[in-house]
Amino acid sequence: MGDLMVRVLSTNNTYEDREMDDSELVDLILQGASLRTFMIPDSSIPSNYPEHAETYDLPHVIINGKYFWGKSETTHLGYIIGNQEWSLGAFCYTNIEPVFCSYDPDLHAARLMSRFRYKVHCWNIKDNYALIWDSETSLSTEPVKKAIEACSKFRVAMLDNEDVWNIHPVDLPMYYTEAGTFELKTVMDTYPIFFRYPIKTKKLFADYQDFFSQKPDDNLAIRSDVQGFYTFYSLKSDGTYYNYFDITRNSTQTYKRLKVFADRTN
Repeated sequence: MGDLMVRVLSTNNTYEDREMDDSELVDLILQGASLRTFMIPDSSIPSNYPEHAETYDLPHVIINGKYFWGKSETTHLGYIIGNQEWSLGAFCYTNIEPVFCSYDPDLHAARLMSRFRYKVHCWNIKDNYALIWDSETSLSTEPVKKAIEACSKFRVAMLDNEDVWNIHPVDLPMYYTEAGTFELKTVMDTYPIFFRYPIKTKKLFADYQDFFSQKPDDNLAIRSDVQGFYTFYSLKSDGTYYNYFDITRNSTQTYKRLKVFADRTN
C-alpha cells in the first residue's frame, strides 16, 4: 500500500511521526513494539457523529511477509440501546488493503468495512517490550526465569511452518527450575483464518470492489462467513509447541523461531 504514516512513541514518552514502508513497520513489531491504531471517524457519516478520536490496542498480530492483520481482544460489547440482544467482538486492521473489519467469533462472521470511514487513520507504535530470549541466538533461559521472578508481562512472536509470525500475549509463563527450561502459554482468542494469507484478503477486497469504491455511509459492511483460528499456543524452549488443534490430536509441532518479549521496567 506504499508508505504508511506511523506515530512512534518511545520509552521517554515522546512522539515522532514517520513515513515508513510495510517492511519497516513489520520489523518494528518483530522487535517487540506494541501495535495500536489512531483514528478520527468521518463525522459526515451519521453513525460517526459527533466528531471524535479513537484508538485501539492490537495485541494479536498475524504477519505474513510484509503484510499483517492486527486484532483487538474480543471484548468489544456490541449492542443497541433499548435492545436486549448483545454480542462480543473485536476490531481488526490491516496494511494489505484499505479495509478493516469487526469480527464476531460466535457467529463466525467478519464484517468488512472501508477504511475511508475514517478521516484520519494512522498506525501507532510503542516501544514498551524488550526482547529477552530468541531461539536463534539465545544460549541461556536465565533471562526468562528472571523476568518471571520480576512478575513481568510477556509477549511472544512465533514463526510457524507456514512462515507466518504469530504474535500474542502470554497468559501463563512457567519456568522449570530443575530442568532450566520454560513453557509459555498464550491467551485464548480467535481470529478469521484468512488473516494468515494475504492473497485471501486481496481476493475479498476484489470480490467486493464495487462496495469499497463507493463513499462509505451507514450501509457500512459486507458480511463474510469465515472460519476461525485460535491464538492459543503452549511454547517450550526446546523448540516444540502445541496449539488448540493439537490438544485433541495429542500432537506437538516444531516452530521455526521463537522470540520472547517482556515489558520494559524503565
